[in-house]
Amino acid sequence: MVAYGGDVLDPTPAPAHQVSLARNGRYMLPECTCGWIGTARLTEAAAREEARDHALLYADSDISVEQIRVLASADPAEPDPAE
Repeated sequence: MVAYGGDVLDPTPAPAHQVSLARNGRYMLPECTCGWIGTARLTEAAAREEARDHALLYADSDISVEQIRVLASADPAEPDPAE
């Protein structure tokens, strides 16, 4: 496939919503490959939850089970809210 200007486009599109966490000082920022950037959070667990929610909300089938498992896993450094 050829785009305007003669550039060749990759026929296999990248998954639309690959979320990750970025540290900005003492805050964690959830961000996505679609351009979404979540609210800065003090705890990694809160940022991970927001990233997971974004990925699940917008993912038809482009998020892997492994990525959901990583985002849903508890951070060993965070206190257990059930205690």
